[in-house]
Amino acid sequence: MKRRQPFYDDDSAYIHDVGFSGFANHSAPGLLQVLRKAAIHDGLVADLGCGGGIWAKHLLDAGYRVSGIDVSPAMVAMARQRAKGAKFQVGSLWSHRFSRCQAVTALGEVICYMPNNKTSNRKLDTFFRKVFEALESGGLLIFDVAEVGLDRDRKPTFFEGDDWACLISFSYDEKRDRLVRQITSFRKLGKLYRRSHERHVLQLHRSSQVADSLRTIGFRVRSVRRYGSYQLLPGRAGFIARKP
Repeated sequence: MKRRQPFYDDDSAYIHDVGFSGFANHSAPGLLQVLRKAAIHDGLVADLGCGGGIWAKHLLDAGYRVSGIDVSPAMVAMARQRAKGAKFQVGSLWSHRFSRCQAVTALGEVICYMPNNKTSNRKLDTFFRKVFEALESGGLLIFDVAEVGLDRDRKPTFFEGDDWACLISFSYDEKRDRLVRQITSFRKLGKLYRRSHERHVLQLHRSSQVADSLRTIGFRVRSVRRYGSYQLLPGRAGFIARKP
């Protein structure tokens, strides 16, 4: 029986939380501003791909109720410790049953990740319809995607912190517009380092096609390159989709 590939296990979840949390913290003020400009000052926000709960904590502190979901048990465990007033569960956003809510967020390219290698444009349309049905009138879907061409020719990259390091190599599938990240991580435990490896597959998207899909379902759509003053990284597109 083939062993299932890990996806943000204990070590990679820890490294992501301590080394790559800037996006969640720096984008939060602009995202909260988007909610307020849409007259969404309270109510339930569904945080898809909640990670370690950083964005959920910002939402709680701003007075919102939060439900979060992530495929990584290690990430959900951290989120429960950080944002104790929210409700979290381990699971996939593709099969998630939404409660009635004021907003849904899927930040940090989470709809691009393919833990089971089974996502597709048709599945994305189904996801958009589920969110549309769950949102209250005037509700928002806020998310971002990695675009076609991202890291096509990128060389291997190395990152490190006080008690961790990771090496990432990249390969590009031209036929299916997919990016594969091979991530080898090292985490210090006592005097030694533990080594682990994960393979992350991302389905890349064309922003114009994503916007067209949202409009077909009934959303009013605005494509953005920043959340407030926080600029998205090159090769990423954000979307603010409102249910009339």
